[in-house]
Amino acid sequence: MKKYFIIAAMALVSLSASAQVAFGIKAGFVTSLGFEQNWSAINFDNLKIKTDQAYGFDAGLMLRVGYRFYGQIEANYHFVTSLNSIGQSIEDTWNGVPTEQQLTEQSINIPVMAGVKLVETKNFNLRLMVGPTFNFNIGKNGAIQAQGVDSELKTCSFGLDCGIGMDIWVFSLDARYRLVQPGYAYKVEDMVLNTSPINSFEVSLGWKIFDKTKR
Repeated sequence: MKKYFIIAAMALVSLSASAQVAFGIKAGFVTSLGFEQNWSAINFDNLKIKTDQAYGFDAGLMLRVGYRFYGQIEANYHFVTSLNSIGQSIEDTWNGVPTEQQLTEQSINIPVMAGVKLVETKNFNLRLMVGPTFNFNIGKNGAIQAQGVDSELKTCSFGLDCGIGMDIWVFSLDARYRLVQPGYAYKVEDMVLNTSPINSFEVSLGWKIFDKTKR
């Protein structure tokens, strides 16, 4: 995991020498609203896959380029834990065997945001932002074990970030909504199950160590 941060840090620092650039660190709290879906398949009726609410955090680096209109790219260590289950009933059992399992996801999260400043004063501005986000798995390949069902952690998943932020002096406070693919892929009887995107919310605080975006 360290090599990812070293590479990201070298890239971000090398870009920070240009004009209209801010570079810093950030950390935040992440929570996700899980999904619950049902399928009918050969030999399996009312197959239920459920992901309860997940909690975790992001921590990493950010680089902002531009002034009124800007681009911002981040490289964050992303960690979440959630309670997942596969079964044929609300008791989360498969042929009488409990299939509920606590799972964790560790990834490098890379949002690529485009934003605009709506309000700006000497030590304060209000921003809107939107852009794609990419999650690259760096954790162990955990899985939910259930008869006839295979699940594995994806190498990469994609999503969309949007939100609002404010800069107060050297600090940056962001609140974002993220619509992202589930980190796990499910297959039953050689059929890949298409799960709904996960609704994720993040509140983060950043510190701009280097800032040349002010006029």
